[in-house]
Amino acid sequence: MDSQTIKGLLSSAAHPRAEKFIVLDVEGYSTARPYNIGYLIGDKYGHIYLKRSFALPACIWENISAMVNCKQAEEMTKANIEEILQDVENKKTKRKYNHVSCETFRHTFQTDIQNFKIKKLFAYNVSFDKSALSRLLTPVVLQSLNLEFCDIISGIVQTRLQSVKYIDFCNTHGFITQKGNVQTKAEIVYKYLTGALDFTEEHTGLADCEIEYQILLTVLKSRKKINWRPCQAWRILKKIVDEKEIDIKIPIEGEGQ
Repeated sequence: MDSQTIKGLLSSAAHPRAEKFIVLDVEGYSTARPYNIGYLIGDKYGHIYLKRSFALPACIWENISAMVNCKQAEEMTKANIEEILQDVENKKTKRKYNHVSCETFRHTFQTDIQNFKIKKLFAYNVSFDKSALSRLLTPVVLQSLNLEFCDIISGIVQTRLQSVKYIDFCNTHGFITQKGNVQTKAEIVYKYLTGALDFTEEHTGLADCEIEYQILLTVLKSRKKINWRPCQAWRILKKIVDEKEIDIKIPIEGEGQ
């Protein structure tokens, strides 16, 4: 058992009644195994017991090959992959990522779930992360973990985004797609909740799941009963736009995206 786990379990023992859960984010192309996975184990009170940041070198070329004809995916992942390849040259104690084999990740992930008695996994657009884990771990292994997969975006829509206030925020700052839909990406939602308009999502596993955890805490503090199943957030907001006859300003291409 590594030192991170020991510290996390000792901290967990100080909050025995708090249910622990995983917040996870993966980076990778939609048909490939993820090359970067970050997750944290926390509770609804904001206590974080463990953080993990993995790079899976065996999956990097698989992603590069898969995204050759997808410019958007290539742009989103280029910096992350370059950082991982540079990071491996650092001493282990100074690395940002834990560079591991797929098998080592599987073992660590399963062990963390067992040690902290995890029943729920939260992610922003959880269907993407669940599919990525299924490709990496195999569907049989993933099913054996008996996890409930919960979509953070569903929770934040039900508690904070399903409002004219959020729509006006996006309209004012240009967070509208070229098709005229209100954006609900984690980066935009984080800007809305914190007021940090200059914030830019890293698109790296652990950094992204840390902001998604903050979004989740906002949901949990509402104490509302949440349906965590994935939803089409843009469609829910479009219905409000149509009902309220809100004049949506489509930004000049390249702005507010």
